[in-house]
Amino acid sequence: MKVINAQLLASAATILALGLLCLDRPASAQSNCKDVKGNSMDVFNPVTGVFSGKISNAGDLDGTTAETFTGSAPTPAPTVFSFTADFVLTTHDGQLKASWVNLYDNATGLFTVMAVINPTTSTGRFAGATGVLYSNGKTVSSAPFTVAAELAGQICYAGNGEN
Repeated sequence: MKVINAQLLASAATILALGLLCLDRPASAQSNCKDVKGNSMDVFNPVTGVFSGKISNAGDLDGTTAETFTGSAPTPAPTVFSFTADFVLTTHDGQLKASWVNLYDNATGLFTVMAVINPTTSTGRFAGATGVLYSNGKTVSSAPFTVAAELAGQICYAGNGEN
């Protein structure tokens, strides 16, 4: 009887140890992902057709921004339109590049953006990075056209993100 209990105890300990090791691997594999939170302020230049500004309070993503429009589409609501843009964030650690999809309500000045990070065109620390950024904000001035937003999302660095 004692032999059976010892074998059962040894089997349970082995299963528990293997289970803990399996739980540890995904956590360590995900350690290169970081949540993003920050603020942005962008001003539109009608001559160049580019929004530019700064991201702040976002740690690794503090830097200067540029969004160049690539297309637009109507929506069922007469004051709302969507458009796409190429997004470039320049920091002292490299450039993060993403494709923006923006939904803007001209009547209220409110907008929401989803940006998918491009791992092949980003550079420096951001080379190979993946993830999605979200921006929600409003128009704060019409002359010059200026928008303020809160930034959130997640970036997963290639390797350990310490390039």
